[in-house]
Amino acid sequence: MNLVRAVVRLIDRLNGLVGYVAAISLLGLIALVCYEVFLRYVMKAPTTWGNEMISFIFAAYVMLGGGYTLLHRDHVSMDIIYSRFSMRGRAIIDVGTAFFMLLFCWVLFEQTFIMAKEALETGQRASSDWSPPLFPVMVSLPIGAGLLLLQAIARIARDLHLALTNSPLLPEDVVLDAQEVRQ
Repeated sequence: MNLVRAVVRLIDRLNGLVGYVAAISLLGLIALVCYEVFLRYVMKAPTTWGNEMISFIFAAYVMLGGGYTLLHRDHVSMDIIYSRFSMRGRAIIDVGTAFFMLLFCWVLFEQTFIMAKEALETGQRASSDWSPPLFPVMVSLPIGAGLLLLQAIARIARDLHLALTNSPLLPEDVVLDAQEVRQ
């Protein structure tokens, strides 16, 4: 059980770090958007690369933040019935639906890996005047999907432990569950 706890903590820390870096990089994205808007509407001279670069950075931001979002249970969910269950009841439901979450994460990882591999092997470039290589953004997609898959496995380990023992896997899970009850 100590090995499971250590692995779950490691996954949590990894996604926490990546989420933090993604959040900080959002400041750069905001600056880039402001720069592009200023050039476009004030100077009447937009860049040829601005919109595309913003899209690339945002795609990487969304994918790399997925594991962090799952870590903090911040994905959109329908809690009309689910929120009425006890923590253990929720864990049992989550274990019951874990297969679908893992299937989604695996397919996402597999498909983005294929896309990234193809972009690397063929030297794929965007079809624009700027024509940047696509591999940097394409490589971020399977990395983000892999982090999401790892966090899903950690979430399942937590839920399974809670469903079987009616106690949280990690002490910090008590704080997360208490915050969830207050909401």
